[in-house]
Amino acid sequence: MQEIKHCGLFTFAEMGKKKVVLYHILGWITYLLIIALGADKVDKDFILKSLSGTLPAIALFYINILLIFPRYLKHKNYTPAIIFTMLACVAATGIRALFTNSFPGILPPFDTIMFWVQFRVNILFAGISFAYWFALKNYRDEKRWQQLEKEMAEAKLMYLKNQLNPHFLYNSLSLLYSKTLPLSSETSELVGKISDMLRYSLDEPEDNGLVSLEKEATHIKNYVDIHQLRFNNTLNIAFEITGDMASKRIAPMMLITFVENAFKHGKLNDAGHPVTIQLVVNKNDLRFNVSNPKATGRKEISSGIGLVNVKNRLQLLYPETHSLEIKDEAQYYSVDLTIRNIA
Repeated sequence: MQEIKHCGLFTFAEMGKKKVVLYHILGWITYLLIIALGADKVDKDFILKSLSGTLPAIALFYINILLIFPRYLKHKNYTPAIIFTMLACVAATGIRALFTNSFPGILPPFDTIMFWVQFRVNILFAGISFAYWFALKNYRDEKRWQQLEKEMAEAKLMYLKNQLNPHFLYNSLSLLYSKTLPLSSETSELVGKISDMLRYSLDEPEDNGLVSLEKEATHIKNYVDIHQLRFNNTLNIAFEITGDMASKRIAPMMLITFVENAFKHGKLNDAGHPVTIQLVVNKNDLRFNVSNPKATGRKEISSGIGLVNVKNRLQLLYPETHSLEIKDEAQYYSVDLTIRNIA
């Protein structure tokens, strides 16, 4: 899926930057024409009077939708949003005063009556800007959920198509585990962990699309343990879990890609510089950090599709409550993911 990009509240990937600008220009031209239709005479004085009252209100409109609303209303900080909107209304009224002082004798004097007239106009435009911002926000959210539902439907269809062979493999691994258990504890442990990973990938999430965070952590641990068994426990991997994961839920297979990248491109047997995997749960916030020294010599070619898919899923499932920081340095590669207010 193409990643959706936003600037203020203009959804360029959905509407197109040029179209948005054109719509705004046409909208303001229409507004000014409506004002002109109600005038007895459209001359220089009328134009200056109209612009002196309209331009401050237009400036207020864009200050709200580009600065105040995205910063405060987007995060439900209503009190500062109201305060800064009112301050912006006062500032726009001050712009009207500057116009008046710039054209003495043409524009009416800026007195108390003019102040309140302009202030009421600004309040009206503040309401219009809120309606515009809220409508576009709902439109953006609706498009995002439609995309999510489409991807979930495609994933479920793919799951149904591939259900037979993976289940056959899982049942075969279960049989292999029972056969190898009396012969070799290490081999049976390896088969058991592979079987657990396959079962986790086959299990369908609950109706809300989430799984237990404990299961996700176990899936990562099995992945690490399997690689340790492959290399006779010589890998220098530090996996640490901190906090209470009970009752916490997360979208399935959300974290494993970062670990897979570390194993694919990292230096795994450096005794002085281990690959570190940290899963920290602090109340309702989750932080997942993976850091690895970069491998030297020939490197495995990567398409980067897995990481792109994870970014898209995070944007769809946790659009307002996640932050992802990736550092690609000369010697180290690290990923730091935070998800706030997990279920």
